[in-house]
Amino acid sequence: MGSSGHRATESGQMTGEPQNVSQPLARSKATPLANQRVSAAIETLLTVLLITIDLVKVVLLALPVLVREIYSMVSPRRSKDVRGQVVLITGGGNGLGRSMARLFATRGCKLVLVDIDLGAAQRTCDELKQELGTTAWAYRVDVSKYDECRRLAEQMKSDGCGTVDILVNNAGLILFAFLGESDPEREANVVDVNIKSHIWMTRVFLNEMIQRKRGHIVGISSMSGMYAFPWGVVYSATKFAVSGFMASLTEQLRIQGLSKAVRTTCINPYYVATRKDVVDFLEKPRFPLLDVDDAAEQMVKGILRNDVVVTVPRLFGVFTRFMLLFPVSVQQLVRDYLIREYELNKCLNP
Repeated sequence: MGSSGHRATESGQMTGEPQNVSQPLARSKATPLANQRVSAAIETLLTVLLITIDLVKVVLLALPVLVREIYSMVSPRRSKDVRGQVVLITGGGNGLGRSMARLFATRGCKLVLVDIDLGAAQRTCDELKQELGTTAWAYRVDVSKYDECRRLAEQMKSDGCGTVDILVNNAGLILFAFLGESDPEREANVVDVNIKSHIWMTRVFLNEMIQRKRGHIVGISSMSGMYAFPWGVVYSATKFAVSGFMASLTEQLRIQGLSKAVRTTCINPYYVATRKDVVDFLEKPRFPLLDVDDAAEQMVKGILRNDVVVTVPRLFGVFTRFMLLFPVSVQQLVRDYLIREYELNKCLNP
């Protein structure tokens, strides 16, 4: 009986009683989940560690660079020799373009002056030829149109101008107006000339520079492309676009391993007294307008030093970058009390 009962109990345990499998299954499901959490935590920790190591590398590598940049403000880098090089300047017939052309000519460069006003470009060429014995060509081109930029390159080859060593994208239109005050056609024209000309001209001449592993692309932006200019919303937007284009182009060439072969320079001048309408509009600037020839000289010096970014005057760029570190409300105080933008033109408060 005892033996039989014992067997019955064993049989009942083996066949008659339900087995409790939920706990082992739960443990089997929990184990992979716990492993995933541990793996994720370790991965996050490693990522933070690697970023920290990279940050330390950046700081260590940046220190000598910062020292060199600060030193260069006191003792500028030597200028490169550009004798015999071909310099193409858009908007080269008047204003800054004309002044830069003369400065490059005095350094022994050949000039290609492009302007929508062929008469102005030709007069500047003739002056350089007569006064300095410069080899120079003048072309009428609407640089906002890609086909005309491409035909320019073909015509230059036919005329024996040689390959372009330095391209200065200087052509631009100024529009002093609050948004909505000017007609859409004029605003569209400003956008086309101020932005598209940089893209199309660079596209046409960059590939040859890359093939030769020598060249320099210069974009004339503005201080209005570093901080917002309320008196010319569309104009300021185009200059921000130029600064962004030049920064992107600089990084493209760097990751392509071409930054030492094809240089870039983005120039941000303060207000320059280039034309009468500019001088007439800027009735009460807090700081005096720049003389055209003085501004051009600082620009050309920056190009010849291979500076990536040039601000004219130089300290204005330092001040602007410092101002942009602060909240917008603080920047507006600077605008109101230091720059006094609301006094620039009486049309705001007639």
